[in-house]
This record gives sequence, C-alpha cells and structure tokens, in this order.
Amino acid sequence: MMANNCIFLSLHYILTANFMMIESTSKVSPSYYVNKTLSDAYVITVNNLITYNEREIKFSDQEITILAIPVQTYNDTKIRDKVFDKFDKKIEDIKCTCSLIVKTKLVYLANILEGLRNGKPIEVVRKELNVLKQEAGNMVLLFQKGNVKAGKWFWSYYFKIMAIIEYEVNKDYFEETPFEEEELQSDITNFINDCKDNKYLPRNRTESDLMSKNPNVPNNIFQELRASTVIIVDYVNEMQHISIDDLYLRPFWDKQELLFRQITGSAVDWRPTIRRHAVEVNKTRDYIENRQWISKPLGHLSYNKLIEQIISVRIYTFLWVMLVIFNREMSKINPFHLKLLCIESMRTIDVGHELMLYTDTFYFDVVTELRCAINDNQTNFDSIIARISVRVKDILNELNGCKLNGSVWISIEINEEFTYAMIFEFLREFRDNINLLKEKITIFNYELALSILVEGN
Repeated sequence: MMANNCIFLSLHYILTANFMMIESTSKVSPSYYVNKTLSDAYVITVNNLITYNEREIKFSDQEITILAIPVQTYNDTKIRDKVFDKFDKKIEDIKCTCSLIVKTKLVYLANILEGLRNGKPIEVVRKELNVLKQEAGNMVLLFQKGNVKAGKWFWSYYFKIMAIIEYEVNKDYFEETPFEEEELQSDITNFINDCKDNKYLPRNRTESDLMSKNPNVPNNIFQELRASTVIIVDYVNEMQHISIDDLYLRPFWDKQELLFRQITGSAVDWRPTIRRHAVEVNKTRDYIENRQWISKPLGHLSYNKLIEQIISVRIYTFLWVMLVIFNREMSKINPFHLKLLCIESMRTIDVGHELMLYTDTFYFDVVTELRCAINDNQTNFDSIIARISVRVKDILNELNGCKLNGSVWISIEINEEFTYAMIFEFLREFRDNINLLKEKITIFNYELALSILVEGN
C-alpha cells in the first residue's frame, strides 16, 4: 500500500512527530511511522557544540537534512536509522560534557552560598548567579527541546541557583550540606564514570584537569547556546521568569472546572480523582511553602503526574468519542464535507498533542493509525477504538482504583445522530477546552513541568 501523503505535522516547537505511511506495512510496523524530525536550527546548534570527547562527532550537510525530513520510502529507513543513532550519540556526548561542567560548577556555587552565610550581600553575587542560572537553564532547554531525558542533576542544579538568588527568603531552608543529595553527587558521579567507560570522556583525566586545560569547551557550549535562537528566545522570554509554583503546576490547583468537566458523548466518574486532586494540592502546597524543593527538587512529583494522567484521559476520551461518531456517521456524509471534517479532526488532534507527554508512544501510534485510516477512506475504526478504550480504562483505574464489582469508570453514550454541523461543534468544543487549559498555564511551562516529571521517573 502506498500513501505517502498520509502526514500529520505536530505543532511542537523543535521536535515534531511526522506520521507517514511508507511502502509496505508488512515490512515496517506502524510504530515506525512515528518519525521524529528536528529543526535545522536545533540540529545545527547541537552540531556546533564541542565536547571533551577525543573523537569529535560532527554531522555532514546531508545528515542534517536527513534529521530534518521525515522518511518517504522503506529504503530511506536504512540510512535514517544510522543518522539518528549518530545523533543520539552526539546528544549523549554533550550530556557527558555538560554533566562534568555542572559537577565542577557545584563547587563554585557552594562557595557563593558560603559567602552569603558569612554575611556577604546578595547584590555582590547576583550578577554571577544570574549568569549561572542562564547557563543552567540553557542546558535544561537544550535537552528538553530535543525530548531527551538529561539527568536529575541538571534540574537540581537549576533549582539550587533559583533558591540562592532568593537567599534572604530561603536562607533558613538550606541544609548544612545543600549540595550533597544523591542526584548531585552519586548520580552525577556514576553517570560521568559511565561516560568514561563509553569513551565520551577521557578516562585518564580528572574533571578539574579537563576544565582547567580546556576552558574553550564550556565557553563554546555557553556561547553557542546563547547564540541559538532555538534556545535563547525561550530562555529570555519565558524560562528566566518562570516560578517554582509554575513548575509544580499551581495554576491548576483551583481549576477543577477545566480538569473535570464532562466531554460530550461520555460519562466519566471523576469523584475519586477529585478527592485525590484535593489531597495532592495540599501536599504540593506544603512542599513548596516549606521549601522542600530546595533540598529535593524531584522529591515530589505526584501532582505533576496526576495532572498528566487527567489530561491524557481527557484527550483519549475525546478520540474515543470522535471515532464512535465517525463509525456511525462517516458513511452518510458527502465526500466534500467528509474531507472538511477529516481536516478539522486533525487540527483538533494537533492542539491536543502539545499537552501529551512525549514518552507516551501509544498516543503517537494510535494517531498515526487514525491518520492513515482516514487517508485510506476507511469508515470503520473499531480496532483503534478498542485500543483507546483499554488505555482510558487503565489510566482511570490508576487514578481511581479498580471497582470491586468489575465495572468501569467511564461509558460512551452516543444516543443521537450527529449531523455534519454537530460533529464540527463537538471538535470545536474539545479544542476550546484544550485551549483554556493552555491559557491557564502556558504550554511552555507545562512542557517544562512534564520534563521534570520524566526526569523524576
């Protein structure tokens, strides 16, 4: 089967998911159709970063093009796999060098904190702290924008800097040894040792020796990240202003009407989750007010996880209802209106995509399958509905617990015929709901909150 026009372009800033049918479903499994592509600007930024690796990893112009263009035919997958494998190695290489830089910067940060404890005014070191904050934030963004799990220490280091910048209000919450937690010591040390074992870092050189004799390496990394519009625009406009409250999703604390409103065509029993939400809000409020995030930035992510699950259920339920409606009505709609509905449905899925965790490969798989089924003019979506319904029920069981009588927390009830106009209204209703969620907490803040969640898993 050949359907090269079956493409779904996400609205993600840097990393996009391109859904495409290629030559033969017997040769390549559907999960392979989810092909990540990276913007030219992001790949060039990554390519320009030098590291402590004695075997430099660089991309040719052809390889950069391959990274930025989705697969077209089965034969394309062979070389594409090799280039993306090389890209993964480059990212790991950068991660190794950046981890070493963070480890050495911790000593400098500890000295700043000690000076403040001894009475040095914060104004004397504020400029240095802001430079450290930008460096740390740019490293976090480098990995977050590539949807790459970096390491807990990057976030922990960034949080420490945020806390010290507000030293006067946080000074009573610093422990005697605030840089001794596991992710900043044993985790980062073990990772650097693995880097040496994998030859990303020279085994016979100490961290201090590498840093002192190769100052051009960290200088290059921070200069390139500051010069990269892909990174610096989001840092300057968003990340430097972000609050701890934002990263723990405080804007959702009192917005139950957005999180738990019913979706047309479905009946979800949210009552246990609503009770959990109230408990998690109180726990998270205490966590922030007691400054526990200073010593354990990733020690409490249950609220982030709860919100991610609630939003996932909402998006999957929407897909479920939409496909039940499509099963009933598509065969009755004239070809012109059907084409418009398909376009509108994909636009709506685009909007929801930005709120889905990038590690949720199931979502990308089913959307790929849906996009290709629509492209092939299919009018029966039973197989996709079955997969989605299992997913929704599993997440609701995680949220609410299993019902003792074996019943489920959700039912889909489509008791009336949906006209072309009614389907359009259903799609618009869901898109409006997602946009309200995005307005409450910006999509950038939400992506960072999900990034912390991934690091904490």
